[in-house]
Amino acid sequence: MSRPRKRTAEPGKPARYRVRSRLRILLATSLAAAADLETSLRAHPDLEVTVFSLSEAQLENVVRGMEPDVLVLDAVEEANGQNFDFLSPLAKLVPVLALTASSSPTWIFRALQAGIRGILPPEVSGDELASAVRALASGLVVVSPEFSETMRPSLRETDSDELDSTTESLTAREQQVLAMLAEGLLNKEIANRLRISEHTVKFHICSIMGKLGASSRTEAVTRGIRRRLIFL
Repeated sequence: MSRPRKRTAEPGKPARYRVRSRLRILLATSLAAAADLETSLRAHPDLEVTVFSLSEAQLENVVRGMEPDVLVLDAVEEANGQNFDFLSPLAKLVPVLALTASSSPTWIFRALQAGIRGILPPEVSGDELASAVRALASGLVVVSPEFSETMRPSLRETDSDELDSTTESLTAREQQVLAMLAEGLLNKEIANRLRISEHTVKFHICSIMGKLGASSRTEAVTRGIRRRLIFL
């Protein structure tokens, strides 16, 4: 097995913000369809795919060594003991796209809370998966429509404590900014679209994070989805 190639950061830029011509995808799955997914992904010239069948203990070290742009991972059903404590550290290292057949709103909420950025069914096509990993690499959150539909009717029941904890609602402008954060737009892009200054955008983002009790932009988007402030 060849040693994973290390990335070279551009001068003055952290390694995580390097510009690459191809996205590196780590496909860590034991699904029967893994070979078909790998073949389909490799058909896209902008994607570089590496497949591993790993234990939880090995996976974090491999992610640190390879520094993939997106990790596509089997998500074990909650009934089988999904370890969210294992997923959270991974989600801090790399955008994680989970393949799961679970339609439980509670499972989906817990996955989003753990930092998972994408949730798709295991029978997803290669082209759909390719589109999803590009979206995650761009900073978007991707949830399959069928899962989104499952979440909406029972949101208040499954997450009433979190909803009730909102003491101050977002303004119309803050909801616009939050929706653009969900699109993965940078502060400058948001400023240009809304025709306001970047300083004002930063002010809105700080206000949004404070009102939602979020410590990052990604967490603000996740909480916004959970509270039905934005939809995917």
